[in-house]
Amino acid sequence: MRIGFIDSGVGGLSILTTVRAKVPAHYIYVMDNQYLPYGEKSEAFIQSRLAQLSALLIEEGADLIVIACNTATTQAVASLRPQFDVPFVGTVPAIKPAAAQYCQSGFTVLATPATCRSSYLQGLIAEFAPGCPVGTAGSSELVRLAELKVWYQQDVCSAVAAELSRLGLLQQRPAALVLGCTHFPFLKAELAACLPDTVFLDTAEAIARRVHALVAVDGNVTSASEEYRHLYISSGALDERQRVRVAELGFDQYQHWSKPATTC
Repeated sequence: MRIGFIDSGVGGLSILTTVRAKVPAHYIYVMDNQYLPYGEKSEAFIQSRLAQLSALLIEEGADLIVIACNTATTQAVASLRPQFDVPFVGTVPAIKPAAAQYCQSGFTVLATPATCRSSYLQGLIAEFAPGCPVGTAGSSELVRLAELKVWYQQDVCSAVAAELSRLGLLQQRPAALVLGCTHFPFLKAELAACLPDTVFLDTAEAIARRVHALVAVDGNVTSASEEYRHLYISSGALDERQRVRVAELGFDQYQHWSKPATTC
């Protein structure tokens, strides 16, 4: 079984780690860092680019693809499913569980600017949180800070605090914060230091359960005792430290795939 992941950066690794713990398989992670962050790209660009990357993963033998990015899911997953014969698992903000627990107090969705303005997110809120006080906060800076932390182990505490202040989240602290970007779980320690009384919600466990269910139905399960390998593909060149980190993150193979996007 080969399972593919797509994100513009390292955010999807926060999902892959949880999925890999539940589902033994060969994993292929595509990081489209040539166009990081997706949160600042148009819907047309994301749909076209995700089709390119999905085709790449299928060429590499992927039996199932996880769109490990909220922005890409909200803007492209519906267009991908009719184009390809493999199942797609998307990543959407945890609006439903947040509404079930925090409708009375309200909650805030922390995501990229593109996710915050998407009709998909507004549809989730209308469906699962009608009448609930729901705020949104869009940040591309937190994506950049998560990248710095994961790749270079930089201390980003003060920068995260400054960004939360800019977003108004330190002045009006939410009871619950939906982490609507897969990069943001990597900053959970910094977020919790700034918002010690806030509950954080993400969807990694739900996605892992969904992948496990699809693999079980398909019957194409890799034995836990089988030797399996993990491939990391980046669209932008990696520096020496990043190449070392790829191995530290559990990948034994690396490729640089530099094909440009067909839509800008």
